[in-house]
Parts: sequence; structure tokens; C-alpha cells
Amino acid sequence: MKLLSASTFSGGSPTSSAELITLRNRNGLVAQFTNYGARWVSMWTPDRNGNLSDVILGFDTIDGYLKAGERYHGAIVGRVCGRISNARFKIGKREYPLASNDVYGTPVRNHLHGGINAFHNCYWKSHTYITPLGEEAVEFTNISQNGEEGYPGNLHVKVTYSLREDNALRMECEATADRPTPVNLTNHAFFNLQSSSLIPGEMNVLSHLLVLNASAIIACDSELIPTGQLLPVDDTLLDFRVSRTIASSLMREHSQIQKGKGFSLAYALDEAEEGGLSFAARLSDEISGRKMEIYTNQPSVQVYNGYFMDGTDIGKEQTRYYASAGIAIEPQGYPDAPNQPSFPSILIDEMKKYRHITEYRFSLD
Repeated sequence: MKLLSASTFSGGSPTSSAELITLRNRNGLVAQFTNYGARWVSMWTPDRNGNLSDVILGFDTIDGYLKAGERYHGAIVGRVCGRISNARFKIGKREYPLASNDVYGTPVRNHLHGGINAFHNCYWKSHTYITPLGEEAVEFTNISQNGEEGYPGNLHVKVTYSLREDNALRMECEATADRPTPVNLTNHAFFNLQSSSLIPGEMNVLSHLLVLNASAIIACDSELIPTGQLLPVDDTLLDFRVSRTIASSLMREHSQIQKGKGFSLAYALDEAEEGGLSFAARLSDEISGRKMEIYTNQPSVQVYNGYFMDGTDIGKEQTRYYASAGIAIEPQGYPDAPNQPSFPSILIDEMKKYRHITEYRFSLD
């Protein structure tokens, strides 16, 4: 097992420096994070033979993250993850123009993942500690100033990762604001549960089995902007309520899928348990025996197989990342909610706080 090295994460900007934080549990699992983007940069879990491998895509050095074409590996993205149509929204009668930074959307580009110098591109303050249960944890904090990337209000954000003794990685995101503002955070890690015995250059998730607790997707147009409609998945390639391979969803044409290439789909999760965490997704690999289950208090999940990745980015162990090298499964609020009156609101204010909890539970089949 070759963990990421703190020395390779010692770079950064002229005014800030990157850190590498390592958490361990008694079962031998290891999770690593950096304060650059509050990123989850590695997760070491055993296969059925007891061999530990890193199941998160990323880079061996901080420079890899700074220069990557795919800018969001493992990062906390926000203030609002996903796309906001036409890079603007209204609160009451006042309109707020946002940074236009999406490659989609012509002639006016949309807003993507909080903007240009958003949470993924910030150096957060970090604090490590031991929880009352004796588990290792790291807390990242950040202050987003009023007007940053066009958003109103001063926003205080805290993200906590804890590595539990039951082999779950728990993520808690909290935010408070001094005036109404939209908030929708997620983690943008790409997962690949394959065995480390495979040739790195051949890694992909096409044979992975996926289950999603969702009977409908949030339909999107050609620019990946929600139409406001929910589209049932019955009798379509989008139905993952029963376990099926990721490759099986790319076999034929579908309005929400690029045949043979990939998808970026927002699933509306089925009714959640009141007050607790509900099952959202299960990803498993029959070769390694690894399984990851996701439980969350969020109402939707974005599923993206990285089809924009073209081999330009060279990741860990000199692996070129192509489409389907990994899959992102991102619990969150509904996308473009500020512009969709029928969607659950993502506005918070002085009285209403934001709290997102997701657990990634690792085990073996």
C-alpha cells in the first residue's frame, strides 16, 4: 500500500499552502483529504483477499489537482453544485447574475459548480480531532463573502469527514448565512472499486454493478439544464432500481444518454425516511468483491461517469483517465432549484440553516 505523501501536497498558491490529512480506523481503512477544495483524495479499502487499494480517482501531487482538466476530483462543490441556467436567479424581485463558467450553454453560458473561484478552488482551514466515539475526523471551514461569484450574503461553511469503526466515511456539511442565499453542496469524488491487480491503464467502471433508489430522473435538456419535469425510469436504460452494470445503460440511444459514451443524470430519490438517512445508491465490483453503499438526507443524486475525461489528465500511478475511469455519485438537492419553482427550495437565511449528511459505507460481497 502506497499512501499519498504529505511532501507532494506541500505546494499551493503564493498566499496559501496545501495540506494532506490522513484518517485511519482500527480495521486498517485509510482516508486522505486536502484542504485545497476540502477534497477527499484517497480511500483505501480491502478486496475479498484482504489487499488494500485506493478506490478514488485523483492525483499523487497537489499540482495534479491544480492543473487537471477535470477540476472537481474529490472536491466540495458550491455554493451551488451542478448548473444554474443562464447564470442567474431571482430572490423575490431581485435578480442575481452569477459567474458564467460552463462549457455548455450558447450564446450565454450557464453557471457550474459555484463558479470559477468557488469552493473547489479555495484553501479551507482544517482541524483534526478524535470524536467522542474515538474515531478520527477532520473539519474544514470556509467563509464565502457577500457577492462572491455573484451570490448574496456572507456564508459560513463547515465540512466534517469522520472515518468510522464500522468502515463508513461520514460527511457532514453545514452552512449559515446572514441573508437569503441558495446553498447546495456535494462531494465530487469519482469511485472505482476494481482490484489493484488489474493493469492501471485498463481501469474502468463499466462492469461495476449499480443500484439507485430512484424511480424517476430529473429530465434535462441538451445543455444539462433541468426542464422542470420528472421522467419515470420504468422500462428504460435509466432504471437502476435492480442491480445492473453501468455498461448496460450505454447500449442504445436515449434522450438522456450519449450512446457508448456516458451520462450525467440527476435522479430524484424515492421518499426518504423522516429525520434519518435513507439508502440512495449501491456500487459493487464482482472481481474485487468491494461494495459501497451511500446513505443520505438529500433528495436527489447526480450520477456521472466522467465522459468528458479524454486521457489528458494523468492520475495516480501514471494512469490516464478516460471516460468511465470512475463514476461520481453525488447526493444533493435538486439541480437548478432557484429557477425551478416546483423543485424543493435550496434557500437558507438567518433562521434556516443548511445541513447535508452523507455516509459512504464500505464492505465486501
